[in-house]
Order: sequence, then C-alpha cells, then structure tokens
Amino acid sequence: MIVLNFLQNNSNLLLVSVIIAGCLLVMAIFTLLYIKLENEKKVAKSALELNKLTNSIQAGLVRFVPDDAYRIDYASKGFYDLLGYNRKEARDNNKNKLLDFVCPENKEAFLRAIQNIEANSINAEVRLVKKDGSILYGLINGNYSYAKDGYQSVSAVIVDITEQKRMQEMLRMDRERYRIASELSHDVLFEYYVDTDKMVYTEKYSELFGRYPVISDYVKEFFARKDLVHPDDYGVFLEYCSSLAKGKEFITTECRIKDRHNNYIWCQMMGKSIYTEDKRPSRVIGKMVNVDYQKRELDSLEYKATRDPLTGVYNREVTIKKIEKYINGNKNGRHVLMFIDFDDFKKVNDNHGHLLGDRVLTHVIGSIRDVFTEGEIIGRIGGDEFAVFIGYIDNDKAIRRKADSLIKALNTTYVDESCEISISGSVGIAIYPEDGIHYEQLIQCADRALYQVKNKGKNSYMIYESVT
Repeated sequence: MIVLNFLQNNSNLLLVSVIIAGCLLVMAIFTLLYIKLENEKKVAKSALELNKLTNSIQAGLVRFVPDDAYRIDYASKGFYDLLGYNRKEARDNNKNKLLDFVCPENKEAFLRAIQNIEANSINAEVRLVKKDGSILYGLINGNYSYAKDGYQSVSAVIVDITEQKRMQEMLRMDRERYRIASELSHDVLFEYYVDTDKMVYTEKYSELFGRYPVISDYVKEFFARKDLVHPDDYGVFLEYCSSLAKGKEFITTECRIKDRHNNYIWCQMMGKSIYTEDKRPSRVIGKMVNVDYQKRELDSLEYKATRDPLTGVYNREVTIKKIEKYINGNKNGRHVLMFIDFDDFKKVNDNHGHLLGDRVLTHVIGSIRDVFTEGEIIGRIGGDEFAVFIGYIDNDKAIRRKADSLIKALNTTYVDESCEISISGSVGIAIYPEDGIHYEQLIQCADRALYQVKNKGKNSYMIYESVT
C-alpha cells in the first residue's frame, strides 16, 4: 500500500517503470524466439548431417508400426537407395510395409527376432529383396518409442552387410575345405622345440611311419639312423635339420623318408618359427605332408611328356633338347651321335601289318637299350629312325666297339606264334666337334654316312669322316 501511494505521488517514476517492464518483456519474447529459431536450425542441420551420414555408409533410416504388416511410417532416401527404389517407385508398387521388402524365406525368423525384443531394443539380421530381385543382407538396429497418445512405433537403422556376409561365407567355406582336406589327407602336424631339440608330432606320424611321435633328440636321432632318409636326399634332410635348429623364419623342403613298411615315400615339410620377446627362436610349428602319390604322378606325367609312347625312349623334341643341352655343358669333350635306321622295315609293315611292325620295333629297341648306359641319350626321331648320343668317347676304337655292339643288337630275329621275322639295321656316325657343333650339323653328317651304308649293302655302320 505504501509502494502504491508512493508511485501515485510520483507519476513519472511509474511511467518509467512500465516502460522498462515492457521492454524487458519484449526482449524476453525476442530471446525466446531467437533460441527457438537457433534450435530449429540445429535440428535441421543435425537431420541433414544424419541423412548424409546414413547415405554415405550404405544405411537407411526407417520408422515402422509394429502391427500385422509392419507399415512404414517414414523411410529415408538411403533406405530406398539400398533396395534400388525411389520413393515414387516404392509407392507405385505398393511397397509401403516393411514386410513387403523382407525375403519370404526370412519372414518367420525376422518376425521372431522383432517380437522377442529385450529392453525395447531391436538388433537382428534380415534379408531384403531388392528391386532387381537380388538379396541384400541387412543389420537392423532400433528402439521402440511411445507417443503420449499411446501410439507405438519402431525407429531403426538398416545397414547393408551384404559384403561382410559374403566374406563370412567365403571364410566358412575355406574353413570347411581345410577341415575336409585335413581329414582326407595324410598331413602330420608337428611342433619342434629349438632349445631342447625335441620334436612332437601328431598321432598320424605313428600311423604313417610306425615310430613314436615324440622324439627327444630329433637331429641326433636322424644322425644315428641315416637309413630313415633316402641316400640321395640325405644332404637335403641335413639342411632341413639345420634350419630347424637355427629357427629359420620359414622352412620348407622335400625328401624321401622310410615309412612303416620300410618303403621310401616323398614327404614335404613346411614350418614357421615362433620367437621370444628378445627375438630368440623358441619353437617351429609346421606340418609334414605325404606327397608321394603326387610326386609319382608328376614323374609319370613327365615321363609320358618326354617319351615315345611305343618304345619308351625319348621323343624327337626331347632328344634334340637333351643333346643340345649336353653339348652346351660339355663343349670341351669329344662326343658321338649315331643315326640308326632299320633295314627294309617298310616291308615288315607292308607284309605283316603295322601292329606287328610296332611289336618288332619294340623288341629291337629293347635289345638296343641293353647296349647303352643310363646316361647315354636314346631317342626316336622318325618312324623307324633312332638317334643315340654318347658323351666323352676319346678314341675311334671305343666308337667302333660301341658301333659293333649296336649292329649286333640290331641284327636279330623277332619270333611269335604266327611268324618269324629277321631284322637288321644300318648306322651313320658323326663326331663332335669334328663334324659339327650342333645337333642339326651332326645329324646331317650322320645321315650322309648312313646313306653310304645303305648303298653298300646295309647291316653295317660308317663314321662320317671315312665317307669319300
């Protein structure tokens, strides 16, 4: 009452107070409007950034009603982009429910995942059908929300995990292939302790080699039992043992080891070293693989690729390559090329047929092979034409002895139940380096010598230098 009387007696002060109060009110209103506007800008900016983010990470926002059809209340552009639609296409195709996009085979599992939620949150994988009919694997994360009027909806983010699922499937298939391969193979896993020279194999070692799988002094054991390794591979195996003892980072080798039946089988050993914190080798983890079958198959394929299928001697191409290789590696030696041609062999084929002719050819080649050693090259270079290359023959007497033995082997008779066929052959001889330094030069000289033999009655040999 006192304040009122005071203001009534001071009318100017009252007016000022009213003006100040009005100004404060206006300022407050403007401040609230400004704050609201800034908040709306921030919300719009956040929404824009969120939209950009979801689009950039191959994800889509969706809000749907958890009713019978899971009607879509809102979906972002990113959601439709994931599925290959735009909003209009989805609307025109009546794709307004989330279940419209779910793969039919996946609907039941998806509904169970949605309905069995915990703490009002959703986290499930879903398969969605894209516009082109392909399948998109999605990860859906979301939460239930409730409006004041009781309206219920689910807001979720769907992330495209198709590539991750593809990689997972590839890894699963790789693991499955490895598991099956391990079961079907004869692999022996091992662990070698560098400090103690102790080798520990899996039980398959005993199955394959018939020996105890734990060897306390591994390197010493093989020094004492040299017979366990094929003599030709012992040096290779010693190098392998040295690599184990030194703890080399990667170790791999192949050699023949005696199995439980005392047969040498090809084995491939592979290992990788594990090091301590101070970089000292501690253990070698690896495996021993029985590759005997593969090695023998490769040897068989190599044999077939290099041999004449009828006679078993080298084919023409391999014969030439081997002779050239030998000459290039032994240029200072004196070598001999013998060119063999069967006498009148065409008559054998004409009178008895090619099948019998092949048997005769095989029979005579068997006799020829007995004349020469393993290191001497025998090859078929034509129908009934053969070449023999002999390295390091220093004198003509040795050449003539070989030639005499060859003519004797060629001069034979083939006998079977139906016939008896006499065979002979002629031989032309050229000498490296006097008559040539390449195969082509030598074979030409040997062919000229052979021609002279044929003209003088066949069933003999002639050295090119004596051709007049």
